[in-house]
Amino acid sequence: METIEISAAEMAPHIARFREQESQSAHYAENVGIPREAYEIMAAETLYLMMAPETQGGPMAQSPAVTGDSGTSVIIARCPPGDKPLLHAHHFTVETFMCLTGRFRIRWGSTGEQEIDLDPHDMIAVPPGVDRQFENITDEEALLLVIISGTGDEDFSDLSMPPGETEFMREKFGQPVLDAYTKIGTAWRHADGSIDGPQVPAPIEISDAAMVKRIARLADMQPLSATSGDSIGVPREAREMVAAKNLYLLMAPENQGGPMSHHAAVLGPDNISVLIAECPPGDGPLLHAHHYTVETFMCLTGRFRIRWGQEGQNHIDLDPYDMIAVPPGVDRQFENISDEDARLLVGITGTSRDDYNDISMPPESTAAIRDRFGQEVIEAYGERGVTFREA
Repeated sequence: METIEISAAEMAPHIARFREQESQSAHYAENVGIPREAYEIMAAETLYLMMAPETQGGPMAQSPAVTGDSGTSVIIARCPPGDKPLLHAHHFTVETFMCLTGRFRIRWGSTGEQEIDLDPHDMIAVPPGVDRQFENITDEEALLLVIISGTGDEDFSDLSMPPGETEFMREKFGQPVLDAYTKIGTAWRHADGSIDGPQVPAPIEISDAAMVKRIARLADMQPLSATSGDSIGVPREAREMVAAKNLYLLMAPENQGGPMSHHAAVLGPDNISVLIAECPPGDGPLLHAHHYTVETFMCLTGRFRIRWGQEGQNHIDLDPYDMIAVPPGVDRQFENISDEDARLLVGITGTSRDDYNDISMPPESTAAIRDRFGQEVIEAYGERGVTFREA
């Protein structure tokens, strides 16, 4: 497998610094004619679009910090106490919520009658067609990560509002605001079953029991190194050397290939895996490449150094909620550079589950594994789709 080199200047457009982001509501007030108050009532007070495809449609697609591949958007909601968007549905995309700070209540159902609460780094993946809403239930400002996943850009013009919210918005802001939202892909549902705007499927209901299977509680999970030994035939020490000490697989496609496809807490869309690396000081994986998928890193706590290049000669440091999306074919590595345990979010996105058999190790990493654990570990990883490059 061939790798590519990318300079610091070429990597810069793939980096989002959280402190530099502007709220989406400012863009829509200026460019689309939707009053800022109307946008903040619909979508939460402050939304930062960290990454989205350049041509993506829908009401959350203005000026992303990082222009990503088709099929995934990454958003951070900054919410004062009690802040929440209106109840709404996405009909063709999966909307995944992860609590970053504070606590959030996730409601779902036609009137938001069902609910669960998320602690920091807990996650829920809401399926298409379900009305949903989040709320900051703490006494302080809190942050929520929102990942929206679809098969292509056209899926993102899939937002609809239930009848009660439609009438609320019309009474408060008037029909022209609803018409402005319709132009960017929002459908307005009415009590008689009619729809103004894009035609979307009827909303669906999901039981508490079914939704429980779509929730990942980090406190209840074990790291991959503790759960995958028997199935891949690699000692735990070797797995921790290759992939970081504690790597938790929160969500992955069903039957995903590759060496990180075991024991996902949530079975999600075919085009994304979500992991959390919990690293003691100095911990990180060996240098490696993904050849068909984009690997996105977001610092959750502490500070992380992201290195890239065949010898890891380039690097940037991430503060909390900074993000970098490393393109396919680039050797990369992360390291906790703080003095305490720290957490890093890892998102791996491809066009299908078949893309995940795409990891290769550069010659120095290959030699380090062979010298320490022997050829049999190289061969065991090879059976899981890992390629070892030789000098």
